[in-house]
Amino acid sequence: MQGRREKINISKKIFIAILFLVSICSWAFAETKVANDPTRISVGARSLGMGKTFVGISDDISSVFINPAGLSNIDPWQFTSMAGKFINEINYVNLGYAYPFSKGTLAIAYVSSNLGFLSPSPTIDTVDGIRIIPSTTEGVSYNYDNNALLIACGVKLKDFLNFSILKNISLGTTIKLFSQSLAGPDISNGSARGKDLDVGLLFEPSSFLRLGFAGHNVLPFDMGGKMVWGSGVEESLPSTLTFGSSFNLLGEKGLTKLGSNDLLIGLDYDISSGSNTLPGLLHFGIQWSPVEILDLRMGLDQDLLGTSNGLETYNNFTAGVGFLLNGYRFDYAYHQYCSVSDNDTHYFSISYGLWKTKPEPEKQFDLLFPEDNIISYEDSTKITGVIHNKKVKQIVINEIDVPIKELSFEATFSLELGKNSFLVLALDEKGKIIEKEKIRILRFLTFKDIPNDYWAKSSIDQMATLDIVTGYPDETFRPENRVSRAEFATLLFKVKGLQGKEFADYPYFNDVPSDYWAIEPIKTIAKTGDMTGYPDGTFRPMQSITRIEGIAAIARFGKLYLDQPIYEVPFIDINGRNWAIKEINAAKAAGYLKFLDKKLEPKKALTRAEVVEILSHTKFISKKTEDLMNWEK
Repeated sequence: MQGRREKINISKKIFIAILFLVSICSWAFAETKVANDPTRISVGARSLGMGKTFVGISDDISSVFINPAGLSNIDPWQFTSMAGKFINEINYVNLGYAYPFSKGTLAIAYVSSNLGFLSPSPTIDTVDGIRIIPSTTEGVSYNYDNNALLIACGVKLKDFLNFSILKNISLGTTIKLFSQSLAGPDISNGSARGKDLDVGLLFEPSSFLRLGFAGHNVLPFDMGGKMVWGSGVEESLPSTLTFGSSFNLLGEKGLTKLGSNDLLIGLDYDISSGSNTLPGLLHFGIQWSPVEILDLRMGLDQDLLGTSNGLETYNNFTAGVGFLLNGYRFDYAYHQYCSVSDNDTHYFSISYGLWKTKPEPEKQFDLLFPEDNIISYEDSTKITGVIHNKKVKQIVINEIDVPIKELSFEATFSLELGKNSFLVLALDEKGKIIEKEKIRILRFLTFKDIPNDYWAKSSIDQMATLDIVTGYPDETFRPENRVSRAEFATLLFKVKGLQGKEFADYPYFNDVPSDYWAIEPIKTIAKTGDMTGYPDGTFRPMQSITRIEGIAAIARFGKLYLDQPIYEVPFIDINGRNWAIKEINAAKAAGYLKFLDKKLEPKKALTRAEVVEILSHTKFISKKTEDLMNWEK
């Protein structure tokens, strides 16, 4: 067994030596070769443990290496690093950092691979000036470095284009700057520089399904997508197109839920865009999370293997595990290569900024008074708060600086009738906003003769705030006062927003002189048919309007359907032949008369409170009060 391992190690060293000797020779004898891209392997231990499946997953900072469109999903900032020794010979290291902005995420990453080895160096010895004896000298060192700097961004299209079809689509791009160097005896011009471009797309049709696409090294050769060595030799970079998908079978965002289990399945397919003869490669991976802090992974990573019969597709088994703790994730991946045990590679990653359940952000300050979204009857409010973090150097409320004293603040602001909104900002020493909160206060107008438990208080307060009804100079409303017919007509006229001049001469009431204070409302409301006069040609403007008259007028005013069937009388004290039976029936069915019990008392005078309560249910008023109470409007 020991002898077999030694043979394998010797074979690997010979293979590596031949590889680099061929590379050296290519500078002299070849015009264009294919360069090695270090980002092909150094993609993070999580992805490698899932068969290098990630194009359709793309949900963390590893997106910078595989599908930059996934960077758009990062929140908050994230950092990652990885280390591994490919086939126990080539050292790989990567570092990555991503920071989200309001309309996208920027990321920067660095990938490094390095190989150092010793190789025999041929020498020629001369003996007595006659004999030439070939010999070798051990200990000649070669070193190969292959590095890449990545600058990437990812955005959600909905942040730039307001089309519903684009709301679940993200795009990304990565600029890659390469540098390579080969050092050893008799090697000159052993350094190269190059650049290329990756692009990515991510589509999320549902919470449990994602589809992705990534194009790696898609910058054309003629446009600079290549490596250029010091000797002038140019090498292209391998270009691939990858189509990917991911499916959340279990979990909060999964197709279904099963306790605390999360189950994620990913599938990618690579197509070489530089050659039609190379077969496609499949990548398959599964991640199962039985609890929030643990991820278990396995996968299948296909790759090409050169044999005596040409290129063959080889299936490499992978597995991995991840531990999450306080935003940190520790990932390990095991990757087989060509079923040769000495080629088995172990990768390790440490990342930060990854939570399955995001913690609540640290509070910079708390508002003590008032609470958000409250109703007030005062004409001013005091806003007070306490500061938790000394980083807060300034408090601004609605663009007004508020002094800070012993980590607390207090200020008084006036309140307008209706909606009042206050934006409280906490700023650091550089003037940067580090936290903000909103306070919304709805100020109602009220009256001193309307107690809190009065049956019509809500309707009176709302309509007074909207300036539909008014009180008296002594700040009373006098809710039990009667309402004259002239006052009632004026109120309907005001609510409906009518203009009365066009009806000034029609109809004519012999008890309403042309200079009467309510001439326009009376004639206009009579013209619309909402109110009528009496058979003797009078309107009787100073007479108190009765319940049946007022309800009938409001039913017509509210455009209620009056021809609905009447199966029983709406109140026990009116009969089915009453002149206003249709209006009373429609008003009760529409919910206008909830304050009444079994009796209408039709001839009883209508009070100011009753008028307000009935009117509050009409579409003209209810729409206004709904808008008043809704902060989204």
